[in-house]
Amino acid sequence: MRNSLIIIISFIFIVDLASCTKYEDGPILTFRSKKTRIVNTWKYESIIYVEQNSVVTENLPTIEFTCSKDGLYSDNEDSVGTWKFSGEVDLIISKSKNSTTTETKWEIIKLAKKQLWLRINKVEHHFIPR
Repeated sequence: MRNSLIIIISFIFIVDLASCTKYEDGPILTFRSKKTRIVNTWKYESIIYVEQNSVVTENLPTIEFTCSKDGLYSDNEDSVGTWKFSGEVDLIISKSKNSTTTETKWEIIKLAKKQLWLRINKVEHHFIPR
């Protein structure tokens, strides 16, 4: 009887833990904060056009961008700015180049140490560390 109770409690804990993930595609459990995971220099791995069910892995944009731990953003196209989280699943990047400032709100669908997946306008942008 005691073993059955332990198994049932373990099962409930695992199911409950799996439902707690903030992002669509995990990770389910992490000991790193989302800030720690996003701090990196990122480059494209792929672009997925969701509605067309199309995956692009060649001839990707050459942009590489850095999110630093102090909230600063920079990229290899001479843009500088800031990044911040908004709510549980949004990332806002404000950047300036040649006196023009833009602010983009991305939905985070996966944030792991070696993967950053962002979505905007039904297009997924998958990044890996440089």
